[in-house]
Amino acid sequence: MPYLEPSPLHAKAVLFDVGESFTQLYFPHSGVVSLVTVMEDGTTAETAMVGREGMVGLSALVSDSGLTSRHTVQIPGVASCIDFSRFRRIMRESAALRPVLSAYAQALFSQVLQSVACNSLHGLRQRCSRWLLMAHDRGPGDTFPLTHEAMAEMLGVRRASVTLVARTLQKAGLIHYRHGILTVLDRRGLEAASCECYRTVRRIFERLLPLTFA
Repeated sequence: MPYLEPSPLHAKAVLFDVGESFTQLYFPHSGVVSLVTVMEDGTTAETAMVGREGMVGLSALVSDSGLTSRHTVQIPGVASCIDFSRFRRIMRESAALRPVLSAYAQALFSQVLQSVACNSLHGLRQRCSRWLLMAHDRGPGDTFPLTHEAMAEMLGVRRASVTLVARTLQKAGLIHYRHGILTVLDRRGLEAASCECYRTVRRIFERLLPLTFA
């Protein structure tokens, strides 16, 4: 705790980019950070999401090689940050910290694997609902800033496709969207519209890290 410093998470801020190395680790209290794969033509797709349940920079504790993904703030919030070298020393000295990090690493890896399967097997309406539920779990409340363009970048689809799906969800009374602000109106309905992937990943987090979404 004495080494943690407050840090704002500004929307669209790139905390770290491909090829860079972590200099700090972030523990979000609110907001969402996306781990994004960037293709040669500039197109993107999200591989994992980090919020108040986890930390930004976990992979640096395994390898010091350059990053293979971009870490972008999708929903603004605040975080506590700590110097990477200092945290690594603390980790080596703390018997209590290591098993928690191990549990989080397992949960995050499960999220990545489930996202790969979801993107291959499920339709955009299900994937969009899953993404919104995950963001809702990590967000400050039912309402948060989010653009169709940002969702399209995370889901690896055209903006027009996201706009069409968002309209169907809004028409069904599940969400309300206006001028870049989204409100979840019917969470149970959104869960019904989502695929099994949301429930699978949430159960894993609740088993490994019981206080994650309490």
